[in-house]
Amino acid sequence: MPYPIARLLAAALVAAAALLAAGPSGAEEGAAPAAERTRTVEDMLGRSVEVPREIERIATVNVDAFRMLLHLGVGDRLVGIPSNMFGSRFSREKPVEARAFDGLAQTPRVGGGQPGAEINLERVLATEPDVLLYWAFTRRDGPGALAERAERLERQLGVPVVAVSTIGGDWGSAEAALKEIEAAYSLMGELTGRQERAAALLDYYREGVAQVQSRLPEAASAPRIYLAHRRNLYNHVAFYLPVEQLGAELVTAGRPGSDGEVSAEELIKWDPAHIFLHTPSKASRVSREAVLGDARLAGVEAVEQGRVHRFKGTYMGWDLATGLIDLVHIAKILYPEAMAGVDRAERGEAILRFFYGEPGLYAHLAEQSGLEGRE
Repeated sequence: MPYPIARLLAAALVAAAALLAAGPSGAEEGAAPAAERTRTVEDMLGRSVEVPREIERIATVNVDAFRMLLHLGVGDRLVGIPSNMFGSRFSREKPVEARAFDGLAQTPRVGGGQPGAEINLERVLATEPDVLLYWAFTRRDGPGALAERAERLERQLGVPVVAVSTIGGDWGSAEAALKEIEAAYSLMGELTGRQERAAALLDYYREGVAQVQSRLPEAASAPRIYLAHRRNLYNHVAFYLPVEQLGAELVTAGRPGSDGEVSAEELIKWDPAHIFLHTPSKASRVSREAVLGDARLAGVEAVEQGRVHRFKGTYMGWDLATGLIDLVHIAKILYPEAMAGVDRAERGEAILRFFYGEPGLYAHLAEQSGLEGRE
């Protein structure tokens, strides 16, 4: 006896639902359940973020993250990059990172760059990323405000947002700085499945620091130095990791506040033996000649003896490679006898090639930042 039409329709609907629940067949048979296609990571704001198990398309507004991806050898996964990698107020030319990434000109720019800069949400969405890498530090916002912003971005984009930074707000010692850097590289290694490469990068850096430190004279008094910010001579850098690692005495240490203005009278009182000018690029150079000719600084040892030098310094985050180069560069200036036989250019080229995988980068860096007396 035939079934009534209503019962036939009901049976068809049940069968269709069963097929949908069972998932696609054919090529998709045996696909991992949804729960196995994702994993959870903890970002550097302490947020638990569910991300794809395999991350192949990465957009970032964070130069720090962009740089680490190049170090990890996954630049080919970048589908969206920070807008001001070059042509910004920091640099009218390509920095090392841009020269090391062949796809830069063709890769969409999605805003950002400097921590807290504006993000173009439409451009981010157009890249169809598996994940967006965000900042875990800006000078304007605390971790709580940044975490809320990251959560809001996730809702707006429908894309996992992971916050990462190598520079945090609480740097005050070499130990704290290294802890932050190691956490950032470890997180990036976990995200990209490049944990071994991340560990190798950190090991190479630690060994490079140890090699320089092993040369330093044990009985030598700590050189007294002043670090000038890229803005002007009288805006100081409150902390720089290579200086700590070399045991030099930063004359502004313990000064209330962080980076900030100082007076000529304070510089005269501190009387540093060396002055170093933060020079991430030609666009941010303080004139060495103007410093040496500043009548207000008459009697300052560094000025009287012509000991005014340049250093690369940070550029929108910390670069393990150029930080190690600065360590060698500054050590050669402060401890010339102990560092005799170390060729800055040769060592710098080896460092950059290890981190970026490209030859010929050191000559560009040295020229752009005025290292070794070049202008």
